[in-house]
This record gives sequence, structure tokens and C-alpha cells, in this order.
Amino acid sequence: MDRLSTQDAGFLRIETPRCPFHVAALMLLSPPEGAPRNFLRQLARDCGRLNEILPAFNRQLSRPEDPSASAWVEATHYRPENHVLHYALPQPGRMQDLLQLVTRVHERPLDRNRPLWELHIIEGLPGGRFALYCKTHHALVDGIGAMRMIQSLFSTDPEARIDFRHVRRDRRHQHSHHSLFEQLGRVASSTWQQYRALPQLSRLLVHMGKDVLAGNTEAMRLPFTAPRSVFNTELEARRSLTICDLPLRTVRRMAHQSGGTINDVLLAICGGALQRYLAAQNALPKSSLIVGMPVSLKAKGEGDGNRLSYILSPFFTNEADDYKRLQRVIRTTRAAKREMAAISVTAAEDFYALLMLPAVLLTVTGNAERVRPAINAIFSNVPGAKTPLYLNGAHLDALYPLSIITHGMGLNITVVSHAGKLCVGIASCPERQADIEALPKHMLASYHVLRRQMAGQ
Repeated sequence: MDRLSTQDAGFLRIETPRCPFHVAALMLLSPPEGAPRNFLRQLARDCGRLNEILPAFNRQLSRPEDPSASAWVEATHYRPENHVLHYALPQPGRMQDLLQLVTRVHERPLDRNRPLWELHIIEGLPGGRFALYCKTHHALVDGIGAMRMIQSLFSTDPEARIDFRHVRRDRRHQHSHHSLFEQLGRVASSTWQQYRALPQLSRLLVHMGKDVLAGNTEAMRLPFTAPRSVFNTELEARRSLTICDLPLRTVRRMAHQSGGTINDVLLAICGGALQRYLAAQNALPKSSLIVGMPVSLKAKGEGDGNRLSYILSPFFTNEADDYKRLQRVIRTTRAAKREMAAISVTAAEDFYALLMLPAVLLTVTGNAERVRPAINAIFSNVPGAKTPLYLNGAHLDALYPLSIITHGMGLNITVVSHAGKLCVGIASCPERQADIEALPKHMLASYHVLRRQMAGQ
């Protein structure tokens, strides 16, 4: 048995029928040349055996009804048909049809009485292409871990096939059988780490508070100081999933020219897109929206669970000039990184708890709209593959991350780089955010304006 961490149990407690808590990916693939007619049927059979090589896919909750007392245990009645589904789009197989289908699947929570994952194989796209949609509960694996698991199934060799001879992760990370003295030692060590982390966390909060009092708008933000917006309400069960692409090489060049990072450029593009969208809805707050950017704290070789913190930064939706917005983003994220680098991993986790625990309590009690939002939206940028990838010979054309929204945090923008492009996945709630399907259009507009401005520098 492997007891759930506090973060993992929290992800299960915050989940409701209207707010599932799984991370997902939509992958578009082209079949290998000369693929047999039963290629996808065989792929479905192979995917039904993923629990043999991905240990996270072969464990379930010991007590599904009580996350706080639950642990991960080996699945005893695994059935492939509960996890791998295969069907086809109506012809002519439009991308709009695919997104509508995936959206309906994304809205449904995973069954806690089974291993917490599903994979959907969807054929019928033009040119013989097909799609894979895979979702995994956030308590089982974080976004980066989910991406690594998915990518571990692919190969740079178009002739390679899924190899069922090797487990993809060391099973040592999934067991916690220790002596009483070892357990007491871990408790003592954890208590000492928490004791040492308190002054660091206090200093971080004091610095952030001083920035607020001094009117410094280019500093890391305190939790629960974000303005109210259309993204920070009680959500309905319906979802909107939209996607778009940006050229990686051009964005990297823009980052180099500005002295920032790819993440800075993407954040500025998102800020411009949100400004345009909210202005069109007559719903743009006077102060800037605040973004929460997840930061993984896991050391190399750690297991599949979650160790997260957040960097809080303005989107600068109150800045009309796209290039000035980018410069402000760069200065802010540099300062935020210095603040986070100065504290320990334990203090960073405590900061995450300071942000999320009140949000969880407000959500489960139905009070998410009674206080100012912790943040307005979540943004994450996950590095992906730099070279072409293949799954049983099928070429991976694109990979779009589709993540979590919940009461009080109704917008999630996640980006994955793949083979020369940036694949953007946007999750939102159309019942609360009118015309949110236009956000990718606004992202492309923000990108083009910023690129033209930088070309004139």
C-alpha cells in the first residue's frame, strides 16, 4: 500500500460531478504507410495492456469513498474494456466534431472504483488520421508526469512497437513498507523541515505584502488579491475545449530578442488574448488578472504523485501595448523566480497549501464566489518532444494538453511543445464565459501583433 499525499488526497476531495479533477491529452496521429485494416483494433488491444508496463495504470484507491484514509493498491479486477474505448466520428470527420466528442468525454469524472485512467481511440479524421484522448486523475499523476508517461509509449523509430517486456517506472516508488523506526525518523525529519520552512514562508509573504503596500505592480502577487472576473464563479458541468498552434521557432526568437523566456512570451500572448476577449464581453477588470503557474518540486527519480507549488503573476491585462506587456511580464517572472529560489521545497509546498487549502474549503462549502479569487486562471507550459514520435508506426502530428478547471478557477491554458510547434489547449466553462470559443482567435491576434511590434524594434 502507498498512502496518498496531502496534495493527492486534496485533489480527490475537491472533485465534484460538475468539476472532475483529471488531466488529459488529445493526440492527432497519421497511420503508418500500408497499415493493415485492423491496425486500430490491434492498437486498442495493445493499449488495453498498458497496466502491465505503466504501474500507475494498475493501481486503484483502497477506500474510494474516503480519500483521507485511502491508499494506492494494486488493481485486483482490471478489465481493459473499462479503460480503452474505440469508436469513429461521423463523416466527413471534422475537427469540430472531434472536439465536441472529446469535450463530452472530458466532462465525465473517472470511476473511483477502478484505476483512474481512460484512453479513447477515435478514427474517422480526413486522410485516414485518428485521435487518441487519454485522461488520468490528477491524484494519480501530475501534468508533467502524465505527459512523460504518454511520451514513454512513443518511439523515435517508426518501426518500433509498444514493448511489454519492461515496466516503464521503478516499482520501488509505489510501496511504503517501512519499519517503525524508519517511520518515526521520517516524521521527525518532516517536523524539522516544517520548523525551518516557517521563517522562509513568512519572509516571502512579508516581501509580497510590502510590494502591495508600495504599489509595485511588477511583483509576485499575494493569494486572494485577484480581481473578480467571469472566470471565477461557480461552474456548471459543461466544458469548452479549444486548441490552437503557435510556431516554436518564432516564439523562441521573440524570447531571445526580448531577453525573456518562451514562457514569458506565451504569458504575454495569453494576457493580450484575455484582454481582447474580456474587452469584447465588456467584462475587463480595471486591475490585471492574476495567473497561477504550477511549478513541479519533485526531485529526479521521485514517483508519480504530486509535489507542486505556484508562482503568482499578473497577466497585465490592464496594459494596452503588447510589447510593453511582455517587458512587464519578464521583469515580474524574474522577480518571482528569485523569491521562490530563496526558499526551500518545504516552504514552497507550504505556500501552495496557503493558496489551495482555502480554495478547497470554499469550493466544498459552496462559497467560492464569496471572497476575492485566489487567482483568475491557471497557465502551464510543459516541454515536449523535439523530434518526431511514433506509436506502433503511427506518426504523432500534434499533442494538445487539456487540464482542470474548478469552482472559482474556471480557465486553464496549457501549452506543450512538440516537434517545432507549441500546441495550446484551453479548458473553460461556456455556461459562465460567453463566446469563450473565440479565445484561440484572440491568442493568434495577440501573437501576430506582438511579433509585428518586435520586428519593428
